[in-house]
Amino acid sequence: MTINLHPDASKNFNNKANALLLELTSVPKTQHNMAESTSKPDIFISAHLSEKDVIGEIESSQVDGFGNEVSKYFDAGDLLIGLKEDGYLKLKRLAEDMQRTKALIDSVSITFLTKNIFDWMRKKYKNSTPLSMSEYVLKKCEEGISELEVWVPVAQLHIQSEIKLGKIIFKTITRDLIDSWTAEYKSKNPEHVVNIERYFNEKRKKIQGYATATIKLCAEPNRAWEIAREESEKAISLLRVFSPACFIPQAVSYCTMFGQQNIQSKLYLTFTKDQRPAIVEGFSSLEVQLWQLDNALLAEIMPCLILLDGVLIKDNKTSFQDTSLDALSLYSKSALFKTVEDKLIYILIALEYMLLKNENEPIMQNIGERIAFFITTNSVERKRIVERTKTIYSLRSRFIHHGQSIDDIQKLQDFMSDAWRFFQTLMLNINRFKTKEEFLTKIEEVKFS
Repeated sequence: MTINLHPDASKNFNNKANALLLELTSVPKTQHNMAESTSKPDIFISAHLSEKDVIGEIESSQVDGFGNEVSKYFDAGDLLIGLKEDGYLKLKRLAEDMQRTKALIDSVSITFLTKNIFDWMRKKYKNSTPLSMSEYVLKKCEEGISELEVWVPVAQLHIQSEIKLGKIIFKTITRDLIDSWTAEYKSKNPEHVVNIERYFNEKRKKIQGYATATIKLCAEPNRAWEIAREESEKAISLLRVFSPACFIPQAVSYCTMFGQQNIQSKLYLTFTKDQRPAIVEGFSSLEVQLWQLDNALLAEIMPCLILLDGVLIKDNKTSFQDTSLDALSLYSKSALFKTVEDKLIYILIALEYMLLKNENEPIMQNIGERIAFFITTNSVERKRIVERTKTIYSLRSRFIHHGQSIDDIQKLQDFMSDAWRFFQTLMLNINRFKTKEEFLTKIEEVKFS
């Protein structure tokens, strides 16, 4: 594919890159090496790399105490040449400015651009390229971009049929799929059959039978992963709204991107009198449940899923749709927590975000009444919802201000059911209003009619 920048933008980026060349500094290799600590923990090392394992020219960098890269160097004989501090920040800003352009934002990452701008600087320093920075980097972008399909496995989720939510299609990683991948690699690498079999057997233990969020993209690999992660998180959080953990205080959802599930485990050693060790390892509890979305459950939630899918694929969402999606995402986080106090905080944050006009409004009364008048027409039930909301805010206040645990699980259960009904109803009305103000005005009209 061919990538073009606006001539003025290209000229601006080239000027900044040429100015960066003047900020290249040299550092003796001995000075660049950091002093070794006197404390050397005997951590297990699984492999050793020598010079023959290094492919291409060596680049080095330094990071701060938070792991952020703060300088970058390339090898120039006895010296290291590169950018540090302000110079390195200017390199990062240049990459960020380029990435924000319409031509690159959906297909190239800041990391990719930073690497290739710096690579151009190295070649320019060594007089090995006649190209301008933008010509060089855009050529690298064209070479790096390709059509990719990214699969992001979802922890503890089983689906009976495919589910579409916006740009994401949830599929199942089946035994047959992994078998076909294994066979493909074996056919192309017959000398490594044993290692290939071992590798895929290790992976199938983790992902076989689980759902995966899939997306097709045209991008370089880093940017493809960034977009896949963002879209997957969005789709998974919306799917998690239907989890029982959203309306049952004792339930926990582990439905999130694989590797981010908060499943607590244990590892400890016991010793007999003769000092023989026994290593004990496993889950801290037996509560970890697989969330099974079979076709019967999918049929029940399909009206909401269809509406959400329609909104997610829109390029120009209304203000109300954006606000609703944000509130649903906040609400779904409550399902991930084990403690009822944490669950409640996220539920209330989501409700306040959706139901308050501003920070000056009385909270308890408005939240309770607006939930009540939005989800039911029964006057007796409305009064109960308002009273339950007041009780819950009182319980939250005792926890936040006085450290008292929430032990009235039944009241919390009733309130969580009200909140769940509110967000289910919100999804069914996501196309009805243009703004949150219009939404709240309609509730007030119902209230005073």
